[in-house]
Amino acid sequence: MKNNVSFNSQLTKFGIGVFETIKIKDGHPMYLGLHLDRIFKSINDLDLDINESRSFIETKIIEYIKCEKINNKALRLTMFDEGYNLSIRDIVYNQEIYNRGFKLCISPITRGDSIIYRHKTTNYFESIYTKKFAANNGCDDAIFTDCYGRILECSMSNIFFIKEGKIYTPHERLPILNGTTKRRIMELCVELKINIEQCDIKIKDMEKFEFCFLSNSLMGVMKVSQINKIKFECFNNIFEKLWSKIND
Repeated sequence: MKNNVSFNSQLTKFGIGVFETIKIKDGHPMYLGLHLDRIFKSINDLDLDINESRSFIETKIIEYIKCEKINNKALRLTMFDEGYNLSIRDIVYNQEIYNRGFKLCISPITRGDSIIYRHKTTNYFESIYTKKFAANNGCDDAIFTDCYGRILECSMSNIFFIKEGKIYTPHERLPILNGTTKRRIMELCVELKINIEQCDIKIKDMEKFEFCFLSNSLMGVMKVSQINKIKFECFNNIFEKLWSKIND
């Protein structure tokens, strides 16, 4: 495992690399298979100069968790031309945050249609800039949109809306990162017979929805209390069903 990077690395020079953030719960890496599926698909699709095998990385992750006795933390796997790195950090989401929900605004960055957005690359400046912009404006996060006024995703999460018992979420064909938790939500909707549709959602249509929530691998699902001046309901039966399956 690499704990330092040379100035000759593509990671240092150009920000070329991929990473995954995995929730460790009770000593178990949640949805490890889905995370490894995604990172190795990205390595292949982006033709990255990375040589470690999936089985090797999976073994090293399991060994690292056991050796460091990791529990209820966030584990980051970074892969790049000179090797790989594993690191841990605290999970910042607590019950107080879940109770109040997230407040969102719109990112000043308008996205084009790039294949890069469909992969979790280490070139994360747009997301970091957007997260900081949100904080400076009294919000928890901000929403990326495209030049057609379509809602895409937040800086570190996928977004969902609910209206009249149906979930709506930006289509996977758009320039977004289709997260592992989003995939789990899609599967749960089939299991629980919840109607969900991937579609185009315009900024101007946000006020038509009753409820909004976000998802990522660390937070699970998080309700949204407000986007700009639009306020959403604080309770929804469908959301509670998903919460009980994903966050409990």
